[in-house]
Amino acid sequence: MVEVAAAVVALGLAGEAHEGALLVDGNRIRPRVVARAHPSPADLADLVGGDDGASGEPTLVVADRISEAGRDVLRRAGWGWFDRRGHLRLWAPGTRIESPLPGDGAASRSTPADPWTTVGLEIAVAAMCAPDEPVTARRVAREIGRSVGATHELIGRFIEVGLVGPKTRRPLLPELFDETAARWPDDGWTHLSTSLAELAARLGAEELVRVDERAATLGGAQIAAVGDLPARCYVRSAAALRRARAATAGERSEGGGPGDESERTWVRVAPVRWLPLNDEHPPDAEHPWLVAHPIVCALRLAADPARGREIVDAWGIVPGGRR
Repeated sequence: MVEVAAAVVALGLAGEAHEGALLVDGNRIRPRVVARAHPSPADLADLVGGDDGASGEPTLVVADRISEAGRDVLRRAGWGWFDRRGHLRLWAPGTRIESPLPGDGAASRSTPADPWTTVGLEIAVAAMCAPDEPVTARRVAREIGRSVGATHELIGRFIEVGLVGPKTRRPLLPELFDETAARWPDDGWTHLSTSLAELAARLGAEELVRVDERAATLGGAQIAAVGDLPARCYVRSAAALRRARAATAGERSEGGGPGDESERTWVRVAPVRWLPLNDEHPPDAEHPWLVAHPIVCALRLAADPARGREIVDAWGIVPGGRR
């Protein structure tokens, strides 16, 4: 509680820790303090979900780092936090504070530059595909086909936000996965009333990358009745998407009953230019399309915070994740 009081004073307010309570500008609050090291958004959601609120006291999560996605979880629950990197939120009757801390040093720097550009997503995926390898600019740039300079800058941003180790240069997992999944684009799907096989015959195998539940099972996920679900594929470019639409423009788009799902395909442009593949399942005569790397399939599934996240957790594809 002493360091929280010091953070309050750093904001120019009267703050003092006294007998387990916190005095803020004369207002006495006694928050329930929950200490964590590097809680992921999923960890915090579990923490919030398991709270019955019986005490009626405000709750303060104290951690070395709390990601922006994690802060959103706490904010929605009406909880506060003290992120030792330099951010405080106290939320209690008579006290409403949410602010970065001023001053010098790592804990009080200005907000780090956003790493979540398209190239940043590619770097995150590359890091998770090889979690035991250091995330260095030369190695990753060569892998994703980007410039060393741009890759180096974005890796620096990931280090600043605590998702890549400053000394080990290894990804922090499962936190990096959780943060990437929270930002992985999964809107803008286009429905086509044609089977995946028919679409592959029109576009070519290299244009279609399967990312649906069936693709996830090829990477080891356990999902029941995947054959009853419509196919979902990324296409490589906006031009390929236009060709897919044009190829099926004269066909019925409403679809029939549930039995017609196998004759439907959903497509969208891949959210990243570099898209790793599941090399164990190359295109063949029976399945003329590509299959995404299991990590990519897991990211798309995790965009669904309910059942999709449960599948990913049971799958165990994310190093350090819940099993």
